[in-house]
Amino acid sequence: MSESRPFPRLIAAALRYLALLAGCALLLLAAACFVLACQVYIQTGLFAQSYAIVTLIAAVLGLLAVKLALIWTRSSVQRE
Repeated sequence: MSESRPFPRLIAAALRYLALLAGCALLLLAAACFVLACQVYIQTGLFAQSYAIVTLIAAVLGLLAVKLALIWTRSSVQRE
């Protein structure tokens, strides 16, 4: 029975790292979209609303995913 115990920990660790990876990827996407929005504004003088919306959504989701990964890490450390 004790052999099945490490398997849920392995899945939890994989989910933590996946959430952290997804959060970092979304934050990178947000940075790229922000740069593109700034570049469009500088070159044309027009506000690129679509890039700004994608930046906002990606940044919020990225921060939520990173925060979720950190909360999972803290809660697993406190349980042990």
